[in-house]
Amino acid sequence: MAGSRRLIWSYGLVALLSLIFLGRLNPMAALILSTWLPLPILAVGWRLGPGEAAVLALAGALFVLALDPGMAVLLESLGLWVLLLMGLMLAIGHRRGWPAGSAIVWSVAALSLLFLVLFLGQALLQGISPLALWSQKGGEFTTSLKTMLQDMGMDFSDFKVVGLPRMEFQEVVAKILPALLVLNLALVAWVNVVIVRWLARLWDWGEWGEPLAHWVIPEWLVFVLVAAGLSLLAPWAWVRQVGLNLLLILAFMYFCQGVAVMAALFQRYEVFWGLRGLGYMLAFMNPLMIGVMILGLVDLWLDFRRLQPSREA
Repeated sequence: MAGSRRLIWSYGLVALLSLIFLGRLNPMAALILSTWLPLPILAVGWRLGPGEAAVLALAGALFVLALDPGMAVLLESLGLWVLLLMGLMLAIGHRRGWPAGSAIVWSVAALSLLFLVLFLGQALLQGISPLALWSQKGGEFTTSLKTMLQDMGMDFSDFKVVGLPRMEFQEVVAKILPALLVLNLALVAWVNVVIVRWLARLWDWGEWGEPLAHWVIPEWLVFVLVAAGLSLLAPWAWVRQVGLNLLLILAFMYFCQGVAVMAALFQRYEVFWGLRGLGYMLAFMNPLMIGVMILGLVDLWLDFRRLQPSREA
């Protein structure tokens, strides 16, 4: 048994170090591979426990420091540290028996709060205001995004769906950075949990509480959604910006509930797996995303999955 545990941990180590090393080849590789950094840690934590997952995350961090020694890497690799920590937090949630949806929500909330604390700390150390640092970070993000799009042969003006000119789109991206951060964390956590749950069933590792198809958000959040929408009419720019970011985050949460409704209906009617995959891909395409979001919102009242009386996660 001990040999089997060491072998599983070794597989996780090889997978994690490979993702880190290959992600340093170019920005596009980093963008794609970083999505899966929590996966080895979560898989090891699922099978062996959070202690082994913590050691694996530490090994990954030491590997990054060995590749690029110096204090600068601590700030430059902040996103990587957060992803390693995400895998560990999700593994701890599994060990404590939390539903998958709750583990995702609490992990994303905690990591978002960590980002906020680090951001305020950086502003304090640099002796500048948070607004000035935010403007600087927004400029850096849009510049790196523009460079990445150019490497792909694209430009901001290619996003006709938004209906905004190129410069206006850049300004919008800078204003919704908080929402983009939270949504990115949520998507990464979601896809990693889905993959690990699939691996757990494939390799008979046991289940993790109720399925994601049963996930719902608290009903009272609909009032926050309405308040966020009304804030867009406020005369103060900062109120409109906060409301826009909050609206995007809540819209994504209802989108996730809509996907959960789809998954439950697919299971109920035993839809062929190929059609399920096609349905999930279409759900992420515009304008069907809005329809899925509305499906999740309406589910609060119509309860398509028949989850009463337990309606909150």
